[in-house]
Amino acid sequence: MNTPDHPWQIAYHSGMTSFSDFRAIAQLGMPVGVVATLLTLAQQHLAIPRHLDQGGMAFVDSGAFTAFQKKQEMDWSKVIRAYETIATNTIQPANLSVVAPDVVGDQVETRRLWVLYADSIRKWVGMGVRVIIPLQVGEMSGGELFEEACAILGTRKLACGIPSNAAAMSHADCGTIRNSDFHILGRVRMTDELRLKVSAILASNPGANLTSDANWLRARTAKICRIRAHLPAFSGDFESRRMRAVQALLATEGYPQTRPALPLNQATC
Repeated sequence: MNTPDHPWQIAYHSGMTSFSDFRAIAQLGMPVGVVATLLTLAQQHLAIPRHLDQGGMAFVDSGAFTAFQKKQEMDWSKVIRAYETIATNTIQPANLSVVAPDVVGDQVETRRLWVLYADSIRKWVGMGVRVIIPLQVGEMSGGELFEEACAILGTRKLACGIPSNAAAMSHADCGTIRNSDFHILGRVRMTDELRLKVSAILASNPGANLTSDANWLRARTAKICRIRAHLPAFSGDFESRRMRAVQALLATEGYPQTRPALPLNQATC
């Protein structure tokens, strides 16, 4: 199958949790990715719901992969509170995607978390939120694990989360999954390996919805600093130089979108 370089219906710009960076991308109406445990109460109650209400798309990650890398314990109660606060304060919960609890590379512990938080996950689905279920590798195939998730949670209204880290499933494993909605966790740019996975997904699930996210800021910090250094300190509208620098770079290096961004005058601030 000939897989395009950008097969994503929506590609979320992750890493935009700070106030200035979130405001920069939200004003442009572009899909934004944040981490639940790093959000302020103002973001949970006001900024993100407002972005969603005005047609913006938001991806809220649990932070489990970063916790895994740093060998830190997850505060799942904090994650769940953040998800539910955002969902209950927006009139457009369908524009919100959240990542269900999981443990990187561990199917057994991931399934335990699904059982433990099944009521919360079902609640999010019932509210209209798009819930992404990370499918970790293990004894079960990706398809078997997804069917297990559906049985535990009592619904098939779930997006399959395909991790992009080193411990992620193979393209053959991806081909065992049957669903209409998929999200690639942590990668937007197409690689040879990811192309094989996407091709396998689409071969088994023609017409499936595909979204992705990746940290947009991390590789662009130096560029943003250079742009910021050449901007005047005051623009007349109280916007920070950092914010204007991020917006300038998003205009030229933002992820392509099948779904267009909001017109600037409709975007949230």
